[in-house]
Amino acid sequence: MKAFFFPVFALHLLVLPAAFAADPWEPGGTLDTCIEAVNKERTGIVTGWQQSGGGEAPPYVISVLNADGTHAEAFCDPAKPANFQFNKKSGLSRFSMYQRATFPEVKARATAPEIFTAPVRISSMELSVGVSGKPTYKYQMFLPSNHKATVEIDAVTGRLNKGHVN
Repeated sequence: MKAFFFPVFALHLLVLPAAFAADPWEPGGTLDTCIEAVNKERTGIVTGWQQSGGGEAPPYVISVLNADGTHAEAFCDPAKPANFQFNKKSGLSRFSMYQRATFPEVKARATAPEIFTAPVRISSMELSVGVSGKPTYKYQMFLPSNHKATVEIDAVTGRLNKGHVN
């Protein structure tokens, strides 16, 4: 009986990373392509992104905070990441407060799903600054059971602040 379970367990370990590696939010995926293209057009800090469709190369809505404190959003299709039309969002934010986020968002994005045992699908990220002045990455994701989950990562240290299933 042990001879049967070991190959099944070994196959399970190989299949999970292979299934997760093809996700568009993985480093070097279509999300990074869109973020780089948006940053070329409008420099600033990416304060959020949200998947705006499905498929292997889903489009994204990306929010950027400029040095003057204004927010702008752009729609990005990874198949043709150019010709952005930025929409200004109302309100002002202190750019210096968001500059405190020294932990790279790419690393936080890779860390967020690790608290779950099965592969998850990340649908959005929001960078926010709390009342205490501490920046936090907040990721919304879907579990294989179609439950929503939220994970908050400290944007300075990279530590897990909170994780829960909605």
